[in-house]
Amino acid sequence: MPDLVAPERAARARPEVAAYLAFLRRFELDDSAEAVVLYLAALDGRDLKGRAIRERLQLIDLDRRLRGLAPWHQDPDVKTFLRGLFSSKPVGEKHSHYDPLYLELVHAMVDACRTPTEDGRRALAGMLLRDGAGLSVSALSRLRWSDVWVGRDRVEINVTTKVGRGPARTVTHQLNARRGTTDCPVAAIRTLRPLGGGEFVFGIDGRQFDVNKLSRMLTQPEPTAPMANQVRDAALLLIGYAACLRTNEAKVLRQSDVERHDKGMVLTIAGRSRLTFIPSAPDPAYDPWTAWDRWLGLLEQRGLRAPDGHAFMPSTGSVIFDKPLHESGLNKIVHDWSDEAGLSGRHVWTSLRTGMMRTAVRNEARSYSIAAHADLVSLASVARHERRENLLGDGNVAGRLGL
Repeated sequence: MPDLVAPERAARARPEVAAYLAFLRRFELDDSAEAVVLYLAALDGRDLKGRAIRERLQLIDLDRRLRGLAPWHQDPDVKTFLRGLFSSKPVGEKHSHYDPLYLELVHAMVDACRTPTEDGRRALAGMLLRDGAGLSVSALSRLRWSDVWVGRDRVEINVTTKVGRGPARTVTHQLNARRGTTDCPVAAIRTLRPLGGGEFVFGIDGRQFDVNKLSRMLTQPEPTAPMANQVRDAALLLIGYAACLRTNEAKVLRQSDVERHDKGMVLTIAGRSRLTFIPSAPDPAYDPWTAWDRWLGLLEQRGLRAPDGHAFMPSTGSVIFDKPLHESGLNKIVHDWSDEAGLSGRHVWTSLRTGMMRTAVRNEARSYSIAAHADLVSLASVARHERRENLLGDGNVAGRLGL
């Protein structure tokens, strides 16, 4: 046996064995399983991590093997102590690699999903200026911020034209604000400021916007209507959070797995032994079934509504592809909307599941109820989240919102 042990490891064992023997002499103990447990308990009292304590026991056991004795880790009393050591410390001071998404953070992401796209904002502003000021598409594409004055109650647009060798003629168009409506020209013009058009009102990346593309955008019946991926993602985020979906569960979910209930919705999730019930949200804007119903309506329009069809599919703009989302796609959806909502921290798909359990812990839900809803086989994971939630404190949510 000695020839099979590396000299370096045997050298490491000597000082640990010496410390153990000094402990025995100090308390006048015999070399026994009880003494080993007391020694390990003393190490635990010095705030050593469980892995470090186990490594020290391995060095002591190495010395016993070299002397032809049975290692202490096989003793029933020592085994019981080690199990208790690790179960009493389910989580250390180090937090998860990714941050949880609490309920209010998910709502902020859903709000971001419903914000009109950049092209949608350009189309709405273009339609209002075309109809209200009679501007042509070419005039809109050339319009500069120096020609526009935006006040509190109105917007003024100066259009300069020149025909032949005659003098330039400037006409000022005034459009009044329409407060409380979705077609307020003042609000619509203001939303174009952050889009990076440079000197051009309808510009993009500091350049003049393409006239042909702008012309097509102005023919849309509902310019600010959400894109397919926005409708999908609102439903995906709300259901993923409320059902505490794992990544693989979200990937294989089928349309027939989601059913209406008189008080919400019920999901039949592959691999789970029981149905998952999601109650209706008090605010219809964040109700999972309402968001799901909108997504189903869009699938119906595209001819993709089918019981065995995928619940959530990849989408680029208005195009929906009849195939399942991959893990990278789910992570990207959460990451992108987290950025769009202005949340700090690192978020992926599992942040929804973690956030749901943390929100339940924060609301003092019973541990067994959380475990049952999240399809956990034991309460150990819930205890881990309870410990982390206590470590983070209430300031964590405010920090995510930038308050």
